[in-house]
Amino acid sequence: MRRVNPTEDPATRMLRRPAKTELTWTKAVAVGLGVTIFLLITLAWIPSYFTYWWSSRDASAVKTIQSIVSHIPGLKHHIIQPYTSTRVRDAISLGFQSTVFAGIIVAAYVYGEKRRRRLGQRGADDVKGYLPGK
Repeated sequence: MRRVNPTEDPATRMLRRPAKTELTWTKAVAVGLGVTIFLLITLAWIPSYFTYWWSSRDASAVKTIQSIVSHIPGLKHHIIQPYTSTRVRDAISLGFQSTVFAGIIVAAYVYGEKRRRRLGQRGADDVKGYLPGK
């Protein structure tokens, strides 16, 4: 067992401590609350704000989309319909939401795998059937 130096700063001691401890229920609740707030902001508030922001600038958005499309070969004289702006807005919003949602799923998987390896538990690939003894 390592001896503790009482003259050393407690914060420095805490930062050098190995991070092999499990989450306590209070830390897990705090982390869960933080993740929930993050998800509410990124999956609800930001796309809603973006939708209203885009709608207030819809006329300039149609002109911008028209100028981008006019540089694509074969679409130089194509006229953008007014509803196209709404489709582009929704595609951007849905792409953002899907990326955040997929990121959370990947982060949860990576965290679970690291925890499983750290604790020395078997993975799902090791189990051959419903009853491992048979």
